[in-house]
Amino acid sequence: MFSFARLLALFALAFSLLTGCATKEKNEFAGWSVERVYNEGRDQMIAGDYTRAAQALEATIAQYPFSAQATQAQLELPYVYWKDENKAKALAAADRFITLNGSHPKLDYMYYLKGIINYNQSTGFLKALITRDTSGARDPKGAAEAFDAFKTLVTKFPNSRYAPDARKRMIELVDNLARQELDVARYYYERKAYLAAINRAQSVLQNFDGTPAVEPALIIIANSYDALKMNDMRDDTLKVLHTNFPNTTGKLDPDKESMWSFWKTSKKTSKPAPVTPVDVPKPE
Repeated sequence: MFSFARLLALFALAFSLLTGCATKEKNEFAGWSVERVYNEGRDQMIAGDYTRAAQALEATIAQYPFSAQATQAQLELPYVYWKDENKAKALAAADRFITLNGSHPKLDYMYYLKGIINYNQSTGFLKALITRDTSGARDPKGAAEAFDAFKTLVTKFPNSRYAPDARKRMIELVDNLARQELDVARYYYERKAYLAAINRAQSVLQNFDGTPAVEPALIIIANSYDALKMNDMRDDTLKVLHTNFPNTTGKLDPDKESMWSFWKTSKKTSKPAPVTPVDVPKPE
């Protein structure tokens, strides 16, 4: 049963898609039955013609907004847009599906797809952190948004088939976001901007506890306090460092690669796949 708010949203969506069709010279799907136009979209998606698939799925929603096929088309459009290399439209369509279909049985898939789209956008950034090659780096916003989508998935749908992979990618994303913050702290420390280094290193402790970045962050804080002649603060920090990391050398090693560890609240699990773009199955 449709709520009034959902009816208005569906009307708005159908109108916007119809307006888009009207800007073309001819709507070839006009007069097609709902089964025919939807099946055209589905068949073209399976065949890999994502541009054509998007057109047919859009027509399904525009011409038959209250049909079961329109709901399925809404589920499939984000995937089709993404495969057609239109990430902005894919994310917008995913958000629209979530808004309009809050109790849909495949909502977990949509959160997973959102996470993967943003994860793939962030792979250049994550690779740059690991290799120190910034030529292909991207804004870390995609990494943060991927984490949020995966977190929503595992929180709302802990038994979803997509939850195990989402959890692994969340750990990977947090580890690498922490490494980014640590690199900024190290940058300030090496340039003797000690207060700025302390602030960024403390951000690691506050936001990324349990990641491999915590130990070097404490070292940066202790060394910065030492450089500032703040001996009490230095000693307090060193106590925390040696309590939590009894085998620490207390020195920063610029060539040391981040060792893999896990959140203290997480169960032991295998290391995620390398930082490369990943795909997801077609919506069913």
